[in-house]
Amino acid sequence: MSRAAIRATHALLALCALHALFGCTNERAFAIDIVAAAPVPEEVVAWELRIAALEPAMACPTAEEAASAAPVGRLAHAQTFTDVGMSVGEISGGRWAFAVLGREEGCAVRVYGCSVVEIGGETLSPIAIRVEPVAASSALCGACRSCAAGGCAPVASVCP
Repeated sequence: MSRAAIRATHALLALCALHALFGCTNERAFAIDIVAAAPVPEEVVAWELRIAALEPAMACPTAEEAASAAPVGRLAHAQTFTDVGMSVGEISGGRWAFAVLGREEGCAVRVYGCSVVEIGGETLSPIAIRVEPVAASSALCGACRSCAAGGCAPVASVCP
């Protein structure tokens, strides 16, 4: 199995719904599947997931905007992981951008993908995010974050 297929398999994120336990009606259960358009470069050591609420006319952030934590939409969740991500928690209905960045040790983005998803009663799972190679980017973590071992911290920041 190729490195890209292994990464995509290991990068499934379970987003757990508590509806059955607590009667919450705003939570949906789904998974995120990271699909690589080309082999993932060996230099990718960390993945960053950013989930933001979008207004109707808004689109996914560009790779540079996502990498630098630019204010695109309302950030609801962000995390960095190496193999399998953490549970995300509640995602209410609406229009969302699911952005994924694959970063090398120095935090340069090597692969990027984003999907706009309407979360509602019929949301399909898994949500596929297709990542593609990124040309050299000047954006690393943004002005308000620092790089450590391929991850930008604090990950949930939005930089001006």
